[in-house]
Amino acid sequence: MDLREFIREYINMSRYVALGTLDGVLAVMGVTLTASGVAGAGGFGVDNYLIGLTGLSGGIALALSNAFGSFIGERAEETRTMRELERKMMMAEGKLDDTIIHQQARRRVYMSMFTHGFSSFMGAFVPVLPFLLIPDRVMATMVTVILCLIALVGLGLYLGRVSRENIYKTSLEIVIIGILIGIVSFILGGSH
Repeated sequence: MDLREFIREYINMSRYVALGTLDGVLAVMGVTLTASGVAGAGGFGVDNYLIGLTGLSGGIALALSNAFGSFIGERAEETRTMRELERKMMMAEGKLDDTIIHQQARRRVYMSMFTHGFSSFMGAFVPVLPFLLIPDRVMATMVTVILCLIALVGLGLYLGRVSRENIYKTSLEIVIIGILIGIVSFILGGSH
């Protein structure tokens, strides 16, 4: 598979691109905003890059979890589909192993694993970057919230287009979810 084909297949797995990116943005936003809030509320002299690294470590854990969860779930689904096909074709179980059908199924499993994990990892950088680049904690927090909202609107537009639903409604739903997570993170981290 050449690079163009790989990129095309990656983009065609829109479900995992969207799920992974959404997970990365929302989960790491929650971790990062909570860490920022705790640092501010506690009066700790915590450097912003440490808050950013905290979020990034959560993003890495999330990416690995999503990748391996995707691998296990998709492998089970593909195996079940192959066994059903063997049964319908009145073949012994395992007869389709090492065939083109099996190779294609394995490729889908690995692509879903990579796509879900990589998209989660990339999404994690949206809330983390301001803390790695901006020394002022309050400014970094505000920039994080703004960047996350922009990313969520973009994801809503993307998902609305892919699903052929109302792009504005989809964006609004995703932004509301982001706001709810932001509020919970604020309450947990800095409202004391």
